[in-house]
Amino acid sequence: MNEIIKVIKNNQLFDNISEDEIKQVLKCAKAQIAEYKDNQVVFQKDDTIKKLGIVIEGQFNLISQKYNGTRVIVTTLEQNDLFGEALAFSSSKETPYDLVSLGNSKALILPYNIFFAMCREVCGFHKTLINNMLAILSDKIVMLNNKMHILNAETLKGRIAVYLLTLYKKNNSLIFDMPMKRQELADFLNVKRPSLSRELSNMQQDEIIEVYRSTVKITDLEKLKEIAD
Repeated sequence: MNEIIKVIKNNQLFDNISEDEIKQVLKCAKAQIAEYKDNQVVFQKDDTIKKLGIVIEGQFNLISQKYNGTRVIVTTLEQNDLFGEALAFSSSKETPYDLVSLGNSKALILPYNIFFAMCREVCGFHKTLINNMLAILSDKIVMLNNKMHILNAETLKGRIAVYLLTLYKKNNSLIFDMPMKRQELADFLNVKRPSLSRELSNMQQDEIIEVYRSTVKITDLEKLKEIAD
């Protein structure tokens, strides 16, 4: 469990909670490690969720399934990311998404009741844990608003520009790696992969960006901002 704590101690959920207290959290919550194979479904749309998870190894795709069968990747979860947290304080525990393992993955699973019931030890960290969770949920709302901003762009080029500017601000660098593969990004932007590749190629020809595999270099920041507006 010490190796797990090294991974999760910098998770926002455990801000201002010591490593010894994290051990107590995991003990109180009766936390467990779950292992998943490539493309394994962790949960599906409309499943009742009573636990949250923290990614320990590998990646997971959070996927929105439309009624016509179209799949759109909402986000890709990597090491130390949370899943299931959005339903912790919800009156409904039915998830609107699918969660699918991307490669062999591991996650730390904690039941929601850790946020509602004080344990027999009356641990002092419970209040901090709840406050941290509320901060995480607030940040999630901001993230979803940012995605809406991306998808509200009138053109595909505009969506790409807004997305790249988001990564630029996050990394504070004109050179960065895109966290999604090309197909995943196409699903995220709700477009076909060939259309995405063609538009990235056009932006490169226009000397706005340079793309090499997953690495992007913004060569004309002002032009990119114009496209995003």
